[in-house]
Amino acid sequence: MKIRAMVVSMLLAVLLVACVGSNSLQLATGGIGGTGIASGPITGFGSIFVNGVEYEIDTATLTRNGHPATGQNEYRIGEYVVVKGTVNADGLTGTATEVAFSNELEGTVTAETTDGVSIGIMGQVIRTNALTVFHGFTQLAELAVDNVVEVSGVRDGQDVLLATSMTLKQLRYEPGTVTELKGLVRQLDAVNKTFLIGGLLVDYSSAVWKDFGAATLANGQYVEAKTRQVLQGNRLLAYEIELENEYDHYDNGAKVELEGVVTRFVSIADFSVNRQAVVTTATTEFEDGAASALRLNALVEVEGQINAQGILVADEVSVKDAGF
Repeated sequence: MKIRAMVVSMLLAVLLVACVGSNSLQLATGGIGGTGIASGPITGFGSIFVNGVEYEIDTATLTRNGHPATGQNEYRIGEYVVVKGTVNADGLTGTATEVAFSNELEGTVTAETTDGVSIGIMGQVIRTNALTVFHGFTQLAELAVDNVVEVSGVRDGQDVLLATSMTLKQLRYEPGTVTELKGLVRQLDAVNKTFLIGGLLVDYSSAVWKDFGAATLANGQYVEAKTRQVLQGNRLLAYEIELENEYDHYDNGAKVELEGVVTRFVSIADFSVNRQAVVTTATTEFEDGAASALRLNALVEVEGQINAQGILVADEVSVKDAGF
């Protein structure tokens, strides 16, 4: 019996190492019971698995990039989604009322990888790690300039996009194809009607405006720029500029399960995940040494409740990867 137990333990250890070293996403341990919001990458289907919870989606409203989705077949493993619904008392199953996916960019490769970890797409530096899931290819070195790729992910503390999934959509750009990217407006030039998103110059001289209301374009705003033309070097001629929220905003009292990157770190009691402010208390549970592993750009999962100041008060914190 002792020999059998040792063999089983060894096999489990091998399987664990194999899983961590692959492109499979690590499953979380479960969720908060009751009504709430979960934000994180899809880790499985059958229903939809997010943050360790299997959500039934038969009656849910499904959207992809702002358009109705017909079913889970329109989503991919690794894509970062927001799920609204209820989690059962077991913390492992639930029912979704809404599932929403919105990509961070879809466009052409502008600089091939030199290190096997990062790549340039639409003038943006995209980083990957062992948890990034590739669709239509197996490694970054297979991607070439002018390939069209869709990227889902979260931004780190330096505003670099960490991809949770990357999908090869086209081998080459076809004229008229809509490409798009999101990011912060930098170096706005109202005279020449241009601004920067990362390393890409956006020309908005012919663009229409969406969701700005009474606001005007300004540095620091988070926008989406769309084009139907091939990039002209590092210049994108936009036909539409849409004002968007840089991060999700939650109502007072909302229960939230949030997976993402630490984008601000003051201490283990005061940090932000995906730009959402988080505080911990004396009763917060840190799983698997999470307190000592917390740092800027760590990949974490936080569960808790939003207070009246819009801050997520954490009940549990776990670190999935501290090595960014």
